[in-house]
Amino acid sequence: MNRKHVATEFSCAGVSIWDEPEDHSLYAYITMKADERSGAFVQWAMRYMRHRLLVVYELERNRYDLSSFFLGHNRSFCQLMEYCASTFEFETKTI
Repeated sequence: MNRKHVATEFSCAGVSIWDEPEDHSLYAYITMKADERSGAFVQWAMRYMRHRLLVVYELERNRYDLSSFFLGHNRSFCQLMEYCASTFEFETKTI
């Protein structure tokens, strides 16, 4: 996401390739400030991940919280987020 200039604030997955699913956190998330680029990324991720992605917009903090919709699926969430970031293209609109 950094390479695509989608700035994240916080993230947590508690996952390692050596972990057994029962040994790591049940919850994975990414938090990012809401702006035009992050909004476009959220839309891109929602189209690709569909029911696997839970998106919450916090109006008071002007940020998005993205998390795995399914508890215990944080490894696949991280892999899907990595794929979304690697395929994301942001086009600025010119008038």
